[in-house]
Amino acid sequence: EKILADHGVVTVEQISNARRFSFACPALPTCGLAVTESERALPSVIDDVEAELSELGLADEQFTIRMTGCPNGCARPYNADVGLVGRSVDGKTGEGRYTIFLGGSLLGTRMAAIYKDQVSRSAIVTTLRPLFIHFKENRTPDECFGDFCDRIGVEALAEVADAVADTVVGEAS
Repeated sequence: EKILADHGVVTVEQISNARRFSFACPALPTCGLAVTESERALPSVIDDVEAELSELGLADEQFTIRMTGCPNGCARPYNADVGLVGRSVDGKTGEGRYTIFLGGSLLGTRMAAIYKDQVSRSAIVTTLRPLFIHFKENRTPDECFGDFCDRIGVEALAEVADAVADTVVGEAS
């Protein structure tokens, strides 16, 4: 442990739960099937998620975030609490676009459902933010994020997110 500390290697106790339980496939440039970034993009996605969760007082929550560069699902995004599956690249900006899956489980024992499709990399966390807020305010005791999303359902979560977006637009007017 001293050798690791001397070389700046963080231990499991020093990283966030969001980072600890995240996983990505290699994607670009390693995999010939990949259409978007994954392994190189996930650390910055996790940075943004960590900041959001910290701001909302949810930093200690355990949930899985898995990201792939194509629909083959090598990082198992289809059974994660939050799955990000690479779908395309914006022709103008070159930014990856992803399908967001919600409602899997920390243990990977339940399939997630499609929440939103073609979400740009830069919009992933802003897309998830209303759901994190709804989770914080409406979950049952000891309920994790994936269980919450599965219980509520993606259609109801989309309605909540739309209502939050409408409120924010109304406040800006």
